[in-house]
Amino acid sequence: MSIGIIGTGWGVRVQVPAFRLAGLEISAIAGRQEEKTAKIGTELGIPVATTDWREVVAHPDVQVVSITTPPNLHLEMVLAALDAGKHVICEKPTAMNAAEAKQMWDAAQNHPDLLTIIDHELRFSPVLQLGRRMMTEGRIGAVRHILSHTVSGTRADPNRAWNWWSDAAQGGGLWGAIGSHQIDTIRYLTGAEVTSVNGVLNTFIQQRPDGETLRPVTADDYYSVRLRLDDGVFVNMEGSAVGHLDEPNILTVYGTEGTLRLSSHRLYHAVKGGSLVDITPYADIEIPEKFASPFQQATMYLAHAIKAYLSGNREAMADAATFEDGWRVQAVLDAARVSSARGGVGVEIG
Repeated sequence: MSIGIIGTGWGVRVQVPAFRLAGLEISAIAGRQEEKTAKIGTELGIPVATTDWREVVAHPDVQVVSITTPPNLHLEMVLAALDAGKHVICEKPTAMNAAEAKQMWDAAQNHPDLLTIIDHELRFSPVLQLGRRMMTEGRIGAVRHILSHTVSGTRADPNRAWNWWSDAAQGGGLWGAIGSHQIDTIRYLTGAEVTSVNGVLNTFIQQRPDGETLRPVTADDYYSVRLRLDDGVFVNMEGSAVGHLDEPNILTVYGTEGTLRLSSHRLYHAVKGGSLVDITPYADIEIPEKFASPFQQATMYLAHAIKAYLSGNREAMADAATFEDGWRVQAVLDAARVSSARGGVGVEIG
């Protein structure tokens, strides 16, 4: 059971150790920089380390292709991997826009025998799964409104070098990177769809060094977005990468009979009139000590689910975000960008 990874960022830092701990092999990796990719291949003992991603797709030992590149490359790579008969894990945001995401979903439907998922790994976290069960069971009553908040200083330093994250043309920006996770988490928890969006996206640091020159930043580093769900629930989302303070990602669901809060790796529950109580389930798998973020820890659970799926347990991936989910999330991302360009007016989602 072997994985091929396209991309030398998240794929190397998190997926390689997670997949290996779950008992999966890494047969090939592709990156844009020849020297860097070769060094990674040698250090990690990966047999094939190449600058040609098509070698990963065509590798006979690779069963699953994990695409961890900038979003502007996803469509071509996904289509090629599916045509080669490979299972596909595609990083979020799904694509550059909903039209591309729809092409990917259509292609996935043409290959029903293949696993085709978007890497919203938080769905595999026991914390999120317990929260979803509690909401399904009515433990907090009818949901009234949701607040989702993420602040970090990851891009607060104006001297941080320009890269694809700074470039809207490559799909960079905080809204796509983190907003997509927030949207998918809300959809997963509630089972509801977004019907309208009001949003403001902003770029506080408008240029970054690229070598000895300053290059314009065209992607957002802050957003404030409001959603309306099809069951009448209101959602407020805020994200900042320039806060000079790393705070836990917090999502709070306010219901008629109580409250649920997800904060970093923890889950809290309050009955009506009561205080929040930590009800976080214990981890039942080995998680590396260096895996500090919820996304890293959830990747461990995703890795074990993939191993089970490839071993014949098709139900192991039942919670995964499908390419349809990716398309629906992308439609919300697109609508917020349209709303922001129009001064924050409401945009309906068909």
